[in-house]
Amino acid sequence: MAIQIDGGKKVSGSLVIQGSKNAVLPIMAASVLGAGTTVIENCPDIFDVHAMSDVLRSIGASVNYRNHTLTICSSHIKKTAIEEKSVGEIRASILLLGSVLARLGSVSICYPGGCSIGSRPIDFHLRAFRKMGAQVNEEKDRIDCLAKKRLTGTTISLPFPSVGATENIILTSVLAEGETVLLGAAMEPEITELCRFLRKMGAQITGEGTDTLRVCGVKELKSVRWGLCADRIVFLTWAMLTAGCGGEAELFMKETIPCAEKQVLEQLGCMIEREGRRICLSQKHVPRPIRYLKTQPYPGYPTDGQSLIMPVLCKGNGVSTIEEGIFENRFRMIRQLKKMGANIDYVCNHARITGVTKLHGALVQADDLRSGAGLLIGGAMAEGRTTITKEHFINRGYENVTGQLQALGILAEEV
Repeated sequence: MAIQIDGGKKVSGSLVIQGSKNAVLPIMAASVLGAGTTVIENCPDIFDVHAMSDVLRSIGASVNYRNHTLTICSSHIKKTAIEEKSVGEIRASILLLGSVLARLGSVSICYPGGCSIGSRPIDFHLRAFRKMGAQVNEEKDRIDCLAKKRLTGTTISLPFPSVGATENIILTSVLAEGETVLLGAAMEPEITELCRFLRKMGAQITGEGTDTLRVCGVKELKSVRWGLCADRIVFLTWAMLTAGCGGEAELFMKETIPCAEKQVLEQLGCMIEREGRRICLSQKHVPRPIRYLKTQPYPGYPTDGQSLIMPVLCKGNGVSTIEEGIFENRFRMIRQLKKMGANIDYVCNHARITGVTKLHGALVQADDLRSGAGLLIGGAMAEGRTTITKEHFINRGYENVTGQLQALGILAEEV
C-alpha cells in the first residue's frame, strides 16, 4: 500500500488530536506492574499500540482494543522470556525489561526493532539495573536480567537525558526497596504522563518535569483507569502542514503547546489563537526561513519535529539551517525531498535549506515514522501528485492518516 496526495491546496478544516503514541507505550509497559485490569481511554488506533499489545499477550496478558479504549488484564502474567518474534517490530518493547523485572524478578528479551533513525544503545538502562542489584547478562542478540532478591533503590545519574532510560528506571524503581534518586532525567511531557499514571496506581514519585526524580518504592501497585493525553508530535505535524500549505486549521486538544514548538511555528509566520481546547492556526504568506534551529532534548525543539519542519523550510523565503542534535540518521529524508525539487545541502548533522518557488509531486518512500510524516507535508505542499511508499512506517504513529489529511482539506487516498 501507498499514500497518494494531490498537492497544491491550502489547508482548511478541523481535527481532534489523537492520543499520544509516546505516552501510551510506556503506560502499557507499566500496566504489567499491577496484577489487575488497566483501562486506557483515548488510546490511538496505531500499529505500535497493536504491536505492543501482541508483546503483552506473549507473556500472558489479556489485551483488548475497542473504540479507542485499551483494556489490559495482567493478572496472569508469569512468562519472563519475551521472544524475538514479538519484539522485532517495536522498540518500546525494551520498556518491558524494567516492568517485568520489577514484578517477576527476572526477564529475558531480544534486542527490539523499530525505526532506523540512528544508534540507540541501552547501556544506560542496563547500568541502572545493575546498580539496583540485578544481574545482567548480554548475549549477541539477547539480554537476561535476574534479581535474586528485591531490587534496592539507589542514586543513578544519566550522562544524557535519555527518554527510554528514564522510563525504564522509573518502571524498575517503583517496586524497589527504598528510595531511588534519578539525576539528569529526561523531562518530556510523556514522562510526566507516565509518572502521573504510576502515582494513580499507588507509586510514590516526585520531581516529574524536572531533571531530578525521586521514587520511593512500594510493595504493590493497583490497576487503574486512565485518560491518555493528546499527541504533541501529531499536533505539530498538522500545524506544520498548515504552515507549509497556508490556510487555516482548527486543532482540538486540552494540553498546552510546548514553548519551543510554538516559537518555531511563530517564526515561520504561523498565527496561533487559542480558546479552551480549540487551537486555530493560520498561515497567510510563504513560510519565513529560520536561520538556525537545533534539535535538543525537551524543552528544546524535538528531534521528531525535525522531519516535519524541513519540507516547510524547503519553500521558505530564504536560507535556513537545521542541526540535528539527537539522532544521526534523521537526514535520510533529504534525498526524497530532492526528488520533489528541494534545494538542500548537508554535511554530517547540519542541513542548509535554500527555499524554492515550488515543489513538484514525485514518487518517494518513507524511511521511518517521522520522515514519512514529513513527506505527507511535502506532498501536500507540492504541485501535482505525490505517491509515498512504505506507508507502514507512517501507520506506526498516525491513525487513519488519509482521513486526517482529508479532514484538513488535503486530497489524499490509499492506493
